[in-house]
Amino acid sequence: MGKNQLKQLYKNSVPCRSSCPADTDIPGYLEAIYNNDFNKAYEINFNDNFFPEILGRVCSRPCEDNCRHGENENGESVSICFSKRAAGKYSSSNKVKLKNKQKGTGKNILVIGGGVAGLAASAELKRFGHNITLYERHSSLGGMLNQGIPIFRLPRELIEKEVKQIINLGIKVELNKSISSSAEIHNLSEKFDAVICAMGTLKPNILNNVFSNNQNVEDGLDFLLRVNEKNNHYVGKNVIVIGGGYTSMDCARTALRLGAKSVKTFYRREQGDLEILPGELEELVNEKGKMIFRARPNKLITVKGKLKYLELVKTQNNIKNGKLEDVPQSKFKISTDHIILAIGQSQQFSARKSKNIFFAGDYKLGATTLINAIGDAKKTAIDVDKYLMKRNVHGERYILENINSTKRTLKDNYIPLTDMRLKDLSKRTFKAEVELGYNKPESKKESSRCYLCHYQFAINNDLCVLCDECLLVRPVHECIKELSSKNIDDNGEVSFKKIEPGKSHGIYHGLLYIDPKVCVRCGECEKACPTGAISLTKVSKINASA
Repeated sequence: MGKNQLKQLYKNSVPCRSSCPADTDIPGYLEAIYNNDFNKAYEINFNDNFFPEILGRVCSRPCEDNCRHGENENGESVSICFSKRAAGKYSSSNKVKLKNKQKGTGKNILVIGGGVAGLAASAELKRFGHNITLYERHSSLGGMLNQGIPIFRLPRELIEKEVKQIINLGIKVELNKSISSSAEIHNLSEKFDAVICAMGTLKPNILNNVFSNNQNVEDGLDFLLRVNEKNNHYVGKNVIVIGGGYTSMDCARTALRLGAKSVKTFYRREQGDLEILPGELEELVNEKGKMIFRARPNKLITVKGKLKYLELVKTQNNIKNGKLEDVPQSKFKISTDHIILAIGQSQQFSARKSKNIFFAGDYKLGATTLINAIGDAKKTAIDVDKYLMKRNVHGERYILENINSTKRTLKDNYIPLTDMRLKDLSKRTFKAEVELGYNKPESKKESSRCYLCHYQFAINNDLCVLCDECLLVRPVHECIKELSSKNIDDNGEVSFKKIEPGKSHGIYHGLLYIDPKVCVRCGECEKACPTGAISLTKVSKINASA
């Protein structure tokens, strides 16, 4: 099988990894957990995404959206994120090191911004052999990990631990180092071989001057920064949060913990348009917060200079063009003394790109998720290395090897999702972590649900005698397909014609094909085959620079 064919086979068969922006070897670390090797599971994550325990709590989980276990009638997606958390919890993670990819180059690179993108870019470039200096405007590293994510979602000791692991690679850090203009960056670019701008998006979006000029209206990130880093826990009695993303949820749940009597979150669109973590809305409601859809803020109502009400307008989609519009005569008001605007943010200033100035993470993409920022930082690091070294060692290769068994059985296909244990509502505080994580048996049980899609069962039609024994034991409809013909092109794309019984002229089918997109890797077909026509291989993806 050629390189392109192997690549396509892997891409088609392993959708979870293909959808991970950081290219994390998901089936690899789930298999490691299944085999009770938590150190290996942690090491895989650490070398692929740098923040295993952090992402095991706050990742947006695009991989789970593409997990084959969540398709059709296969049940619910594997809890990939929580399994990552277990890898950190039960590993000797202090013994795990990042693997260097290249020898020292003598090149000096400046990374501006000590959030996840800046840290990820620094780690990757250090592994490529470069000397890294990291500037951070605050007194500690981590960016939004510290400043924006509440403690009840992300304990601070974990941030410190995983940031330290990266810095210990030999990265020079300068804290309280603020850069405020494009001109400063260009001056710095003359002193370094390359500069990466990873300053994030810290400038809040503004509704209008009426909202921005009222002392009782606060930006969401400012609110979280004030609470998380400055230990200022003031909150109003009747709080209104505006927005439908991660920040709005964090603000609302934080306000409830700080003692607000009422917290209402308004979002101008539908529930399906929310950009939040799975289960987060449910937990907001459990904690006595309210979420109201199809309503936008219109104006503030003050009495004797004090904020008393927020006027809102109901919204709807225009039937003709689908655009959001106000519902006529639908204005209403809600009592409030504290409004938090979580409606997005942008760059504080725009730097000019040049040949040795690069952008990474939110600064390049706009406000996005942690895993997207990490993935982009890794790509930026590769671009910088190519620019500096005029080398291209960053491709990927695929290895196909014969395997005796996946150790997976048919009964694994029917294991239900392992629910995350949560802290009792009565015990939830500002600092108490809500999600308690899997214990070892739970994590192993959940990992056993993975189809291990990097394993491939295949039928050698030269050995197959069409006895149909494999068809008799197949657990999933059409995991083994009855075909009249099959073709694999040079790029690995499989095309086939299924049999048409009414036109078969007495020949039911001419060949059988195990579809890797449908197969659940139970091995029942291999056991049933009397001729040894069914074999098992493992296809692995390896980044060439590793």
